[in-house]
Parts: sequence; C-alpha cells; structure tokens
Amino acid sequence: MALHPTALVKLLPLAVLIPGAYFGRGQISLLDDDLRIILDSLPYLLCLGVVLMSLQFQRGRLLLAAISVAVFYWVVQSYLQTSLNRNTDALRAYLALSFALPVMALYLLLLPERGIWNLQGLIAALGFILLGLACIELGPWILGINDAAISYTPNLNDVYMLSKSASILAGLTALVGVVLLCIRNEEIEAALLGAILPVYIALAFLHVEYISVSMCIAASLSLAWGLLRSSYSMAYRDELTGLPGRRALNERLKMLGKSYSIAMIDVDRFKRFNDTYGHEVGDEVLKLVASRVRSIKGGGTAYRYGGEEFCVVFPRKTVEATLEPIEKIRDGIASYNMSIRNRSKRPARMKEGSRLRGATRLGSDQVSITISAGVAARSPEHPDPDSVLSEADKMLYKAKRRGRNRVAYAS
Repeated sequence: MALHPTALVKLLPLAVLIPGAYFGRGQISLLDDDLRIILDSLPYLLCLGVVLMSLQFQRGRLLLAAISVAVFYWVVQSYLQTSLNRNTDALRAYLALSFALPVMALYLLLLPERGIWNLQGLIAALGFILLGLACIELGPWILGINDAAISYTPNLNDVYMLSKSASILAGLTALVGVVLLCIRNEEIEAALLGAILPVYIALAFLHVEYISVSMCIAASLSLAWGLLRSSYSMAYRDELTGLPGRRALNERLKMLGKSYSIAMIDVDRFKRFNDTYGHEVGDEVLKLVASRVRSIKGGGTAYRYGGEEFCVVFPRKTVEATLEPIEKIRDGIASYNMSIRNRSKRPARMKEGSRLRGATRLGSDQVSITISAGVAARSPEHPDPDSVLSEADKMLYKAKRRGRNRVAYAS
C-alpha cells in the first residue's frame, strides 16, 4: 500500500478558505438587511449547487456531505441561537451535533465511492441516513448516561465550547481523513476534510458572532472545489497510471509555442507480456513505466497516450536536449527487476512460456521490462504539433525495428 504525502497539498485551499471565512465574518455586520438575508441563505444555495453537480457527476459521498452541511446549518440556525445553559432542547441538539459530526464524517471518509444511482450507492446513502438518525436520537442519551466515564458536556463557560472527549473524537476522525488522503490521493478526501474542519470550528466556537454562516459557506465551497477538481481529474487524468490523459495532451498541444520537442514512448512487446502473465500484471507494468516517465527531467511533462504508449512534451527544448533525460528513463526501466506475483497466468510448459515472453526472464518470479522511444521537434518540415507527434511516432517504430530498448530521433 503506497503512501502519497504530496496529496496533502490538496488541503492548501483550506489555508485560504477558513481564515478568510473567519475574518470575513467581521464584515457581515456592515451589510444592509437585504444583503444579510441573502448571505444567511448562501450556505443553502451553495449546498444545493453541490448536490446538483454531485448528481450530474455521480459523486455520492459529496452529495451526502453537502446535505449534511445544509442540515447542520439549519439546526444551528433553528435550535442553537439561544443559551445552552437555560434551554434543555438546545443542549440536547448541541450534544447530538457534537457526537454526530465526527461519527458521520468518519463514515463518509471510510466509505468507498459507489456512485448514486445503483444498489451500492443507495445502500450507502440509506446507511448514512440511519446513522444520522441514530446519532440524533441516541447520542444525547448515550452521552448523558456515560458522563461519569466520558464527559461530552460542553464547556459552556469557556471560549472553546466542545468538551475534551468530543474534541478527541473529532481529532481522531480528522487524522483518519489525512491518512486516507495520503493513501487514496483523491480530491474527494481533501474536499471532505475541507468540509469537516469548518463545521467543527463553527461548533466549537458557536458563541462567536456569525461563525455558523461563515464556516458553512467555507465548508460548502470546499465541497464544490473538490467536486470540480475530481471531475477535472476524471476527464483529464488517466485512472490507471495517474498521468494526464489524451484529452489533457490535446489541450497542451494547442498551447505550445514555436519551439518544442515531443517524445513517444512504448512498452516493448507488451501484448505478449499481457498474454503470458495476464492483464493484472500488465497493469502493474504500465504503472511502473508511468511512475518512471512521470519523474523525467529536462522540463518534460508525461501523458498517457493510450494502451502501452506514453507521450512526453518538452516545451522550448531541442531534440538534443531531450535525449539525456529520455535515455536515463529507458536505462532505469531496463535495469529494474520486476517481481511477478500472478503465477496462475503462466503457461504450463516452461519452454512455451520462454517463447512467448516479451520481457527478459531473470528468475522464477522476476522479469525485466524495456521501452522504446522516438523523438521529434518542431521544424519547417513539421510546423504543427500533429505533424511533430506523427514524426515522433515514426521514430518510435524506427527504434523498434532497430531492436527495441533504444531511442531514435529525427535529426
């Protein structure tokens, strides 16, 4: 299980949203009554927008999160605009929220994305609703009878209102979210964390003026941003390798200047490798090659072109400037010994397996992968990206005709 610490960069929008929402609330009192009414309704409108977009893009977890933020805001506005010391119903609502927030957030974080209009998605939504009802109905009662062991009584006389136990539970939920973000490296996890933290702040500092409206706006904006980012990744990023896909490449080619080089890279004898070891192992090969191509130096950006082909765009680079970084990638892949775990896909006869293998056999469970590459640059003969791409493809097959595991380029 690989970890992606760089996924934490996806949380950077929170560094803008939350402080902006907190300090921006101080300006709400300066608005006239009509604008204030609109602002009070803004969390509902933003959450409705997220719900509609989630339905469009089949994002069940974000849909449930948006509904939850809207319900949270409604409860705060309807029941918690009073003293908790003097109102038993308000205190019960506060206890229910302080318990439901981390529990339901944990459910959404752990839940794999199943879509909406299918049996798994509907079961996930039903489970979320039942969990929410259980937290609302049983939470205050459970917390009340366990006060001697675990105190969830809010700190009504302090600046920070949540109890220590409720804070620990919320902190553990956030920690789980961070770990899952580093494991899954997906925008939805970052969006969910971006919604949990503002709602938690609103609950912990409920006595602060306009805190609920400002933080719920921040939470809904985080969900909207995560939805847009995940939709972009779905459209422009290859799901298997994580590289930008063909659509992203086409967009990039439109923005190239007058000087650039393009490299086409292909895994040697990939079809035979797939036939010998199976598609699961073939997918691992593509992931391996993608991870190496992604790290290419020299200012190149890697894309998955399709199948076992990859494309690297070098803006403002000549062919000569690209050869060294491409050779390093080729040599690094050729010298890497890949372990084969899918033994059930091997041919029964060793001699037949050796004949079919498209990769070099090293041992009983290791093979070596090779790639070939072709490079071309913009020139009077190839004045546009499509013609350069076509020339690079011709050079790729020239490298294959010369014996594979090599780089050919247009001089």
